[in-house]
Amino acid sequence: MSSPVADILSTLREYKSLDPKPGSGRLFSYLYETGDPELARLASEAYSMFLDTNALDPTVFKSALALEREVVGFSKSLVHAGDDVVGTVTYGGTESIILALTAAREWYRRRRHGVPRVVVPVTGHPSIRKAAWLLGMRVVEAPVDPESKRADPEAVKELVDDDTALVVLSAPSYPYGVVDPVRDVAEYTSDRGVLLHVDACVGGFILPFMEMLSERVEPYDFRVEGVTSLSMDAHKYGYTPKGASILLFRGGELKEGTVYVDLEWPGYPFINTTILSSRTAAPLAAAWAVFQYLGVEGYKRLAARVLEARDRILSGMRRLGFRSLAPVESPLLSLALDSSEDTIRYHASMSLKGWIIGLQPPLEGVAPYNIHLTITPVHHGVVDEFIEDSRRSLAEPPPRELLEAYRLLEEDPLRLASMVGETPVAGAVIALLLASIPADLAVEMARKLTVEVFKG
Repeated sequence: MSSPVADILSTLREYKSLDPKPGSGRLFSYLYETGDPELARLASEAYSMFLDTNALDPTVFKSALALEREVVGFSKSLVHAGDDVVGTVTYGGTESIILALTAAREWYRRRRHGVPRVVVPVTGHPSIRKAAWLLGMRVVEAPVDPESKRADPEAVKELVDDDTALVVLSAPSYPYGVVDPVRDVAEYTSDRGVLLHVDACVGGFILPFMEMLSERVEPYDFRVEGVTSLSMDAHKYGYTPKGASILLFRGGELKEGTVYVDLEWPGYPFINTTILSSRTAAPLAAAWAVFQYLGVEGYKRLAARVLEARDRILSGMRRLGFRSLAPVESPLLSLALDSSEDTIRYHASMSLKGWIIGLQPPLEGVAPYNIHLTITPVHHGVVDEFIEDSRRSLAEPPPRELLEAYRLLEEDPLRLASMVGETPVAGAVIALLLASIPADLAVEMARKLTVEVFKG
């Protein structure tokens, strides 16, 4: 006779079976896998050990404070942060960005009146726009150079005005994997008295080790004088369980602007350094454990494995007719065929073969439809299989599922939209839908569909 616990766990395993296997090497987004079972076991045990530790109050749960200090300290060492740099561990890159913008808003309010502006390249992560939306700040988008895909420094400078609280640049940007011209912009923002945040959520735990391996990396961190804050996600190329991100500020004043304090209510003194109040210290402990396990030499070995996999994949894809849309400056690749239709067909065929890769929409004057690959250590073992499946996909006719999507796009787009969660070529379907309707209607449709999906 089965027990309630066994039944519950059995059901959870059934749900888990719906997901792709993290160590398979078939995901080129969402997860960052090393393929090291010992690291995975250590991270899991550390995570479980601290599930019941509440990081809300470090005067009670002293382990959380000790762990945070060491996690921040290791992170600082990677980005050349001095003693004046202070940090906070958050639950993810979006939370780090929200707090970075919060610090900028409070800094602005102490000096000026009006609506604080945030200047960000069009390639900046959506979490920046989300944070501004939540905080009542205004986003001003800067163009990128059509060739390099980096932020255009002169365009950024032209957009900075007296109401600009913050400029955000990426290291690297997610869509094209290039590092924005931080040094070129930083001198200007510093002279204007404007803060500069570097979103290194993707690059913070890989770019330093690439540089140690003699790869050319454009300056982006605290070696650049005008950089006032930087975010870096441990749960990306730091290979720690989600969610763990580190937000660093040059100077305590900026961090003070993110600390929420309420000493007037009749309960305990309410002091928060993050968006969440009560929160498990599990991701923090797991991050600490992984940092200890890998150390600088371990991260260098993994970075070398990533770079070798990247270069082999890039070489193989070029032989098949793909071109890189941007200079290759990180483990993130954006690749396209001469025809956008062929790129969409390729993506659909690869999806049917079980590969999970990004399909990025065109950016007018900058990029056509392209596939996005985030290369991690586990991909080192699947390069040949990936290239062979890519070759087969290019030689095959359009999949039946894709042809059906094209038909419904003409005859019944609402039916096509409702199939997004069901079809194995969902990425291609989403791309077709977004290209066929105005942007404001697409946003409205996305919200309505999301509400419907989560109704269950």
